[in-house]
Amino acid sequence: MHNSIDRVPIVAIVGKPNVGKSSIFNRLIGKRKAIISEEPGVTRDINYETLRIDQCTLKLADSAGFSVVREEIHERTRVLNEQLISQSSVVILTCEVNSLDSEDFAVAETIRKSGKPSILVINKVDNEELMDGFYEFFELGFQNPIPVSASHGTNFGILKQHISDILKNEMLVLDEYSLEEARKHVSFDEELSSGTDNILWTESRPDRKGIHVAIVGKPNVGKSSLLNLLVNSERSLVTPNPGTTRDAVDEAICHCNTVLTFVDTAGIRRRSKIRKNVEFYSILRAEKAIKSAHITVLVIDAEQGITHQEKRIADLIVNEKKGLIIAINKWDLIKGVNEADFKRDFFNFFPHISFAEFLTVSAATGYNKEKLLNLILKVNNNYTQRIKTSSLNAIARNLSLQNIRITYGIQKSTAPPMFEFFIRGSGKNVENFRRFVINSIRKNFSFGGVPIEVHLRKE
Repeated sequence: MHNSIDRVPIVAIVGKPNVGKSSIFNRLIGKRKAIISEEPGVTRDINYETLRIDQCTLKLADSAGFSVVREEIHERTRVLNEQLISQSSVVILTCEVNSLDSEDFAVAETIRKSGKPSILVINKVDNEELMDGFYEFFELGFQNPIPVSASHGTNFGILKQHISDILKNEMLVLDEYSLEEARKHVSFDEELSSGTDNILWTESRPDRKGIHVAIVGKPNVGKSSLLNLLVNSERSLVTPNPGTTRDAVDEAICHCNTVLTFVDTAGIRRRSKIRKNVEFYSILRAEKAIKSAHITVLVIDAEQGITHQEKRIADLIVNEKKGLIIAINKWDLIKGVNEADFKRDFFNFFPHISFAEFLTVSAATGYNKEKLLNLILKVNNNYTQRIKTSSLNAIARNLSLQNIRITYGIQKSTAPPMFEFFIRGSGKNVENFRRFVINSIRKNFSFGGVPIEVHLRKE
């Protein structure tokens, strides 16, 4: 049994003295509990407050400032802070804009050594002019620092969302524990708590009413234009400038008696190139859209060709185990290129998503619009289909590779399809055998556009 299940998760605010830790603490809890002063070192002990962010109950901790001064009081607070970090589920490293120094680097190194999930917050970014000083803090080596102003409340919604996302991701590893134990530490909406199916996964499991489709891709490949085409409206703002879409946009239509809810997301850039905070938030929303979708449509600009950025997005979709359709947009602008050759080159570049469905489209002319809508229905049918155990075993029992063979198999779940096979024999080729089984399933059943999980168990 993990000890972490025995307590409410702690989120610790740490940093050198006088960077606004207590102000951030007060802003997050919504009241003036911690004493605030311009004098460094006012906070001596750890200040705790229990609160709820989104669906997560947590204990927020305001710590004394780390200091390199070798006095007894500073040594005591250093020990307390290191103990706090070791007990925490999330650590918020707080710095002050235009004050980066060796103490910040020392605290950052302490957090890194702890291995705890962390968020870098740059406080006192009270206006746009101070953003230039914000970029210096990328030197600390933390991803996606968040500029905030505790005095004005700027970007605290983003900070809360980031805390919530980390805690929920941490909770996902607790699914082996009993429902009774989990209930002690997670707040559930009453309408979701009647059964175990939604427990701990209310953000990542999609609504089963209709089909949720996330339209994703790097900036300026035509995602919004494609959405407008599919829903027959100007629902999303379209401009020639990359990054116009900042938030996720939902629109539902009925196609073949099925409700399709489309989510047009902001273009996903490499995180290392993100500088504007609003763009950082767009990334979070895009990733959440993928998590909440059944099917994803990865849009690629035919003129721009294939880039490594598409590989990163595809990896994200594969990790989330979503149905996948590759939509090559602006095909009407391509001359002298054979579609079969383009498709072959694409999957040579992306062999790990060879299961994906592939379609050339044009948002400008409407080319293959109906095919794309029908393909979404087809992939969703594949995503949710269940193979009869007798049909599965008629194929599985004939599968063998060297010394390994299958005695029995079942489909454990759908969306995505997951299979479990009991095997006899041993050898070094178990992973090769797994791939062999997956390919055999695809050959005998319709799973186009769908990732398949196969688990092998020795009898």
